[in-house]
Amino acid sequence: MNTTVQTTPAPAKASSPRRSRFPGKESGSVSFNLTALGRQLLKEQAAAAGVSNGDYVEMLIRERAGMPPLRLPPQAKQTGPKGGAKSFFFGKNRGTTTAVCVTPMAHRLLDEQVAASRMSRGDYIEYLLREKSGLIEETFTTYAQQQAAAQAQQAAVQPVSQPAASQTNFAPPAQPMVEVTYAQPVITPVTPVTDWSGNNNN
Repeated sequence: MNTTVQTTPAPAKASSPRRSRFPGKESGSVSFNLTALGRQLLKEQAAAAGVSNGDYVEMLIRERAGMPPLRLPPQAKQTGPKGGAKSFFFGKNRGTTTAVCVTPMAHRLLDEQVAASRMSRGDYIEYLLREKSGLIEETFTTYAQQQAAAQAQQAAVQPVSQPAASQTNFAPPAQPMVEVTYAQPVITPVTPVTDWSGNNNN
């Protein structure tokens, strides 16, 4: 009994209609955490530019090459309500890590820019995305307003400061100056006794 097995040829793999602008990328080379807003901005801006997410991140990195490092106010970096590492942008979810492919040169540039700016990789890329969309000034303006309101509220509930306690003086008390007037003694003249007969017992 002959069994004939028919083999169906595998369909040809369709080539991606979108070619990378930067050949020589490393697979899964860069990963970072973004907020929900950051992920949305990355998707929208990459689609508007007609490139992949990896190409768009590389474009942002190359645009910053040779520019002064970013300097954000250190006081704007805070810990979220649930604790954890400090960040300039809250709302990140560790379970939604974004991974993109970039070239080795872009990877090196990103590491240098992140180190010079003293920011995490996620904060740095989030800043670039918000800056492109015109939201970065609004973000830090809102932060400044929140800080001013918090300081005003703290000043309102702060108790009135007590006057400083007087310094204890351990020196002996000063004696009052008493003026002493010298009085001339009065000398009463003594009458000499001339009759001694009364005292003579013969």
